[in-house]
Amino acid sequence: MANRGDFNLKQRVLTVAWFLLGLGFLLALPVLFGFSIWIPVGVFILALALALPIAAIGRFVFDRAERKPFVRRWLGASVALLFVLSILAAAPIYYLAGIVASRPMIAPQATLSNGHKTIIFQGMAHVGSETFYKTVVYDLQHAIADGYVIYYEGVKPDPGGDAWFSKTLAGGGDLNSRYKDLGKVCGLAFQGEYFQLLAGDIREHPDRHVAADVSTLEMKQEYERLIASDKSFAEKARKAADEERKDAKGADVSAKFLNWAQDGNPRHQSLAGVVCRGVMTIALTPNANKKPGDLDPLLLDYRNRVLVSRILADPRPRIYVNYGEDHLPGVLKMLQASDPKWKIVAVKWTRVIEPPEDLHGRL
Repeated sequence: MANRGDFNLKQRVLTVAWFLLGLGFLLALPVLFGFSIWIPVGVFILALALALPIAAIGRFVFDRAERKPFVRRWLGASVALLFVLSILAAAPIYYLAGIVASRPMIAPQATLSNGHKTIIFQGMAHVGSETFYKTVVYDLQHAIADGYVIYYEGVKPDPGGDAWFSKTLAGGGDLNSRYKDLGKVCGLAFQGEYFQLLAGDIREHPDRHVAADVSTLEMKQEYERLIASDKSFAEKARKAADEERKDAKGADVSAKFLNWAQDGNPRHQSLAGVVCRGVMTIALTPNANKKPGDLDPLLLDYRNRVLVSRILADPRPRIYVNYGEDHLPGVLKMLQASDPKWKIVAVKWTRVIEPPEDLHGRL
């Protein structure tokens, strides 16, 4: 009876295992076929090939007494491997989709005050979900009604620095065009498209809409100053330039991915969006242990100094700042250096990346 009980338990376990593997296989099929029909075909051939030695070993170890047909064991091993390999191939896609849902990228809106002046610092992203930008624009409109002046991030063009900026910091292209292309692939939006909703107020009241960032020429001049005065920065800048040149192959792969994602196949576009949103969420989620970037003295510290000097020189008591959230810690530190009374009095968080509105509840 004990042997019969053990046999029944084994059968139940095997039945559950086969059920779970079959369910995982069915979930994997849309992903595999979505990329290319040749992927499931390749997985099937690989499963047949790998099952041969497994079936041979299994027959030698377990079936010497019963002598089950080799073909039967080989087919069983092939099916099991097909299920496992398909699940493993599709798992990264489901993982990236799960990351966006379970650990969403969020941006802070921090209210800073020293008792005399109030700053609302809205952490921004160049590419994000439509709902994020709609929320930001809604808050901006309310801030304008409450008497806030709006500060915008965005390096301003200048004939004396545009070519240098494009070559040194923008990879030889136009950043806005890249962000727009990235938004299309990810199923997300480019921030510039939504700030056009404020165009009417900007035309009527240009005094309360301030382009607070530096120009490309000012960036170039600060870069040259740092190169000449800071040996550590000069070395890091040289290494960054070398790494960018070596990354030409990676850029080629990225270009091929973008072309594949925009080849007109809706399955490719959907899968590329899942991959893109997941990778962005992982790459851009704040990390307390994140090491400072090699060009942070230029990209963050310098621009923070300019921003803080504008804030302190502006006599208006209410300022709404739209800048990348990486700027917030440095800006707060510099404000506190000028007046220890500066502190964060309120914080709220907004989700930056989520599936497009027409894809909620679907992969």
